[in-house]
Amino acid sequence: MPFSRIGGEAGPDAAHDAGHDAEHDSAWMVEEASLVLVEVTLDAVAHMGDLSLTALRLLLAADRHGPLNLSRLAAQLGMSPSATGRMVDRLAGSGLLTRYPATHSRREIRIEVTAEGLRVLERLRSARRRRIGLALRHLTPEGRRLLTHVLQEFTEIVSRQDDERFA
Repeated sequence: MPFSRIGGEAGPDAAHDAGHDAEHDSAWMVEEASLVLVEVTLDAVAHMGDLSLTALRLLLAADRHGPLNLSRLAAQLGMSPSATGRMVDRLAGSGLLTRYPATHSRREIRIEVTAEGLRVLERLRSARRRRIGLALRHLTPEGRRLLTHVLQEFTEIVSRQDDERFA
């Protein structure tokens, strides 16, 4: 009998809810796969040893969405502006971020990843790509192409949702 994560083994009545459960099951399986990728990232961060997860999140957000002002960065991370500002100060002090006045407003500070910050992120990404590459070797070429296509499509959808949410 198939196994269902929410209720153990699927019984005879499970087929009637199959359409409703398909979306839930897909979300569950994508979430499981994403946890594997999170673990790969956490392993890479642990081996780097000099960056907290909060600092890494901030650095990644500034790289992916930057340059940003402090309010937008705080919103992107779901942190308070004051906590975000303190973390930005620490990362700027470590040479990983830079702060500069925005061209349109002297009161607004823009935050951007420095060349050293990009080197740190590349070390992290390189370690992740090595681990991911080892797993990808076990897929067929068609499986790799399909996975790549679906993940690109998924990334575009989530990015659009993020853009709408933080616009």
